[in-house]
Amino acid sequence: MQMLIAGDVLGRLRTLREKKGLSQGHIARRLRIDRTTYVRKELGLIPITTEEWLKLAVAMDEDPCYFFRASAKRGHSPASQGAAGMTERALVELYRSLSREEKKDLISIIRLMLKGIRRKMVIKTLERLSAA
Repeated sequence: MQMLIAGDVLGRLRTLREKKGLSQGHIARRLRIDRTTYVRKELGLIPITTEEWLKLAVAMDEDPCYFFRASAKRGHSPASQGAAGMTERALVELYRSLSREEKKDLISIIRLMLKGIRRKMVIKTLERLSAA
């Protein structure tokens, strides 16, 4: 299984926004936030909430899962290995910043993405998440 990297997710967001010809200001208005706040979110300086990810998907006419699919890249360079720890910390911080309802939404999305994987570790982890 490939690891999901925060930079890839945010890069996918920026690339799709640009491909659709949408300005950061336009997206900020759709999220009902200030443009500078959106810029900081797109750069990964401020977490994007689950509700905002859903609004982003609607604004860009895309399935919310699009942003979180594993990258097509194979293998990890030594440089990305160091970034992996930072990515894991960023994801933990993001999760901790979510409300209880947003955490449930995120876990539901993860469960949907992983439901076809039958590895023992994935199944056990999903069971633990369901019990939480």
